Amino acid sequence: KWATAYEKAGIEVRMAIQIAKARERAQLTQGQLAKAIGTTQSVISRIERADQNLTLETLSKIADALHSNLVVQLR
Repeated sequence: KWATAYEKAGIEVRMAIQIAKARERAQLTQGQLAKAIGTTQSVISRIERADQNLTLETLSKIADALHSNLVVQLR
């Protein structure tokens, strides 16, 4: 059921979920992630709610701060 809902969700929602899960795995608070990428906790909160437009630059900063690889594909 969860997998089906995830697949039907828009890319913004899927990205928000991935960022929140990666942040939790890294054991960082929203405030700590925000400081690492030079923004505020409220911006991270909006990102994790899929209520913030993201640039590739911001996604790259988040990936770096979370020691993750950012992969963008067109299929």
